[in-house]
Amino acid sequence: MNLEEAIKWVDSTLEAKTGKKLTIPEKEILKAAWDNEPYNAVADSLYMSVGHIKDLASLLWKRLSDLLDEKVTKNNFRHLLLQQSATSTQSSLNIVENDTYQTEDRKGNILIVDDLIENLHFLNDILSKQGYKVRSVTNGNMALRTIRNNPPDVILLDIKMPDIDGYQVCSILKAEEEISDIPIIFLSALNEVFDKVKAFEVGGVDYITKPFQTEEVIARIQTHLTLQQQKAQLRQEIEKHQQTAEILYQSRAILASLLNSSRDGIAAMQAVRDMVTGEIEDFRYLLVNPVFAKILGKKREELTNNLGQKQLLNQLIPGFFKQLVQVVETGESLEQEFFLETKLQKKGYELIAVKLGDGFSMTIREVKDYGVLGEEGIWKNAQLNYQM
Repeated sequence: MNLEEAIKWVDSTLEAKTGKKLTIPEKEILKAAWDNEPYNAVADSLYMSVGHIKDLASLLWKRLSDLLDEKVTKNNFRHLLLQQSATSTQSSLNIVENDTYQTEDRKGNILIVDDLIENLHFLNDILSKQGYKVRSVTNGNMALRTIRNNPPDVILLDIKMPDIDGYQVCSILKAEEEISDIPIIFLSALNEVFDKVKAFEVGGVDYITKPFQTEEVIARIQTHLTLQQQKAQLRQEIEKHQQTAEILYQSRAILASLLNSSRDGIAAMQAVRDMVTGEIEDFRYLLVNPVFAKILGKKREELTNNLGQKQLLNQLIPGFFKQLVQVVETGESLEQEFFLETKLQKKGYELIAVKLGDGFSMTIREVKDYGVLGEEGIWKNAQLNYQM
């Protein structure tokens, strides 16, 4: 199995299981893991922050851990896929056909931690019949190893156990970031002293008392599975929003860099219409690059923060405002030559105005430098002389 085959397998298997394909950032994360490259290389290539890439990677490794039924990390991703491919290529390709991984059959992955075998058998039986995937361990240390290697969706945790009790197990789990979000439901007998306050303080979300009532067990588990699914959906929406915001920020930064480094004057203006007649009565600047402002002899703030551009446009070129109104209303572009003259200098320009939404974009480029004003009103240039 090579990199391309690995990504194709993960992509198709995740889509079959969850209905969602790998995103572009997730594919880049897998490539980095396969080639043992750092996350900052991924961040640089996608114009995203390293922190955002690490957050995406953490969720991706959890999804793959559920898929492979084994803890997957950046360091072991390539090894696990190569190992699986070597032992059973066909099994790897068809893993989605196993009932365990079919979305409609697999309702949740439940881990039961209890030292009483009869409790394990009872809970395993009722939950398996409901379509849950169930695993069982009999002490706290086994639970910690199992959860770290293959995190479940919900943990049913007995309070009293021979090595470390349920409170201690819960505290340890909540202190580890990768597994701290797993809901823990405590199990306790009616005749046992059960400190409910302590159970919630160490991170438990609920409790069930023995003897177990089938309906109660199923209802409580399903409630917390639903809450987890809603939280996961919310995280995905937040990630999409963050990714969109980051891409937008990078796009704006690139646009600003292009505008600020351009040798041409560039501006965009929006029509200001009369609220009654709908006719264009003025224009408002949306953006102005430094060269454009310099050509007009204005500061950018003077242009972008003020209305009253009609008069300024007509001073630049007689009848210019009316011409720009035609660009907006008809959609026909405008090409125009003009010159600007100061006491000491005269320059020629050409401009192009193109409809943009309910407004237009305008580019101004210098085409002639008539030079400086010499004696007797003669414009002198190294190549050309013009008599005024």
